[in-house]
Amino acid sequence: MINVVLCGGNGTRLWPLSRASYPKQFTKITSNYSLFQKTIQRNQSHCDKTLVVSNEDHYFLALDHMREINVTVEKFILEPIGRNTAPAIALACLSIDENELVLITPSDHIVKNEIEYSKCVLRAKSLAQKGDLVTFGITPHYPETGYGYIEANGNDVISFKEKPDKSTAETYLSRGNYYWNSGMFMFKAGVFLSELKLHAADIYNSSVKAFEESHQHHETIRINREFMELIPSNSIDYAVMENSYNVKMVPSDIGWSDLGSFEALYEELPKDEHLNTISDKHVGLNSYGNLILSESRTIATVNINDLIIVDTSDALLIAKKGTSQKVKEIVEKM
Repeated sequence: MINVVLCGGNGTRLWPLSRASYPKQFTKITSNYSLFQKTIQRNQSHCDKTLVVSNEDHYFLALDHMREINVTVEKFILEPIGRNTAPAIALACLSIDENELVLITPSDHIVKNEIEYSKCVLRAKSLAQKGDLVTFGITPHYPETGYGYIEANGNDVISFKEKPDKSTAETYLSRGNYYWNSGMFMFKAGVFLSELKLHAADIYNSSVKAFEESHQHHETIRINREFMELIPSNSIDYAVMENSYNVKMVPSDIGWSDLGSFEALYEELPKDEHLNTISDKHVGLNSYGNLILSESRTIATVNINDLIIVDTSDALLIAKKGTSQKVKEIVEKM
């Protein structure tokens, strides 16, 4: 089995911690290892090889992080521009044998229960070997509105749901058969390509052309920008998973987070007795429940509750907790 690590995102919802030049998968936010490194380490025991699909601008950054943990990549596929997950996975699958099992993992997720994760990978493997497209559904523990949901009956997928409002998410949680859509998948390379060709022929055909016109040198495959631009941008969910009759889901209670917001990051960081994130740069008076991160300057707070304060060398973010999904809009505005 090959671990295909999707490493093309810019993590704009965690700006200014995450930048286009240094996105969140390479930041060491929660430990001494980057999220990218922890993803690779987590799957080393399950996969024989690692294949990284990355923005070409992050190639040397990814190489440095691989060398730090002494892991060799089987292949790098370098995209000049991002076209979402369906083309990225298609290019990866085109580069390997059609019978090869692939474990698709984003590079910026957290998995805290690795023992349970290993069990879920083995369950997914038994389904994928039979020719199924397998997705990992995360057991929800609260009514999150920032994730898509999967309605399931055991391993059988009933439907995929868009990000819900609060009341809909609460209904999903109460029913007990709805799961967060993790963005992790497992299947045979050839099975995915066949389903992509069936349900999104435009993406399949343009991805094949882009791969055929790519520049390959040793372990590195560089996609030509001219042909990459011709590939329609779409996610694997919209292009394949929501249309295929060949989909299974593995329920996964694995301590998962995609760190897709500062609220999610707040949940992962250690806190003091006032529920502020612990920082030697913070001095607080009557301040509670704050996420406070500073690269260098001291941050003093007085009578401040439930704020996000992120201070870097060239930018300062202040936001109310519960609104940080709008950080992406700030980045677009800038």
